Amino acid sequence: MNKHSRYQSLTGGFVVLTLGLVQMVAAIPGLAVPLLEEQLMAQTASITGNWRLVSITESATPTPMVPPQTTELTADFSGDRITGSGGCNRFMGGFTTAGEQLNVGPLATTFMACEAAVMDQEMRYLAALQGAQRYEVDDQGQLAIFYQTEQGTGILRFTSAQAVRGLW
Repeated sequence: MNKHSRYQSLTGGFVVLTLGLVQMVAAIPGLAVPLLEEQLMAQTASITGNWRLVSITESATPTPMVPPQTTELTADFSGDRITGSGGCNRFMGGFTTAGEQLNVGPLATTFMACEAAVMDQEMRYLAALQGAQRYEVDDQGQLAIFYQTEQGTGILRFTSAQAVRGLW
């Protein structure tokens, strides 16, 4: 396909995403119709990808985090699996989505020991992930996971790991 073409003719009833100019078209046998920009954004606002945690908010209050030079908290969503780092240990498990609803866990972790502050943060992070209720990806590609645990409600905010790597 020519990367400058605006439409792609298809035979079948499915949606195609072509990389390059990122053109989406809805296919009807013999007819191609471009989707609106809002529809494109809605379909690309996926939780799939590699994310780095930038903040934890508990009960509407930002909680102090261990300096990022010491530890990196990540979440990698792929298929129906989640993997990542809690700052000390690696974790893995399953997840499901239905619209913006999100269910994570249970999660399994490795068993390394780290400083008490890192371990406390990791326990809060993993509990929050397993308490996930829903998620949003905003216009800037930032991920927010809204959670509820026995301690209350909160928000995990992530940035794309690719965007962070591109800054360095």
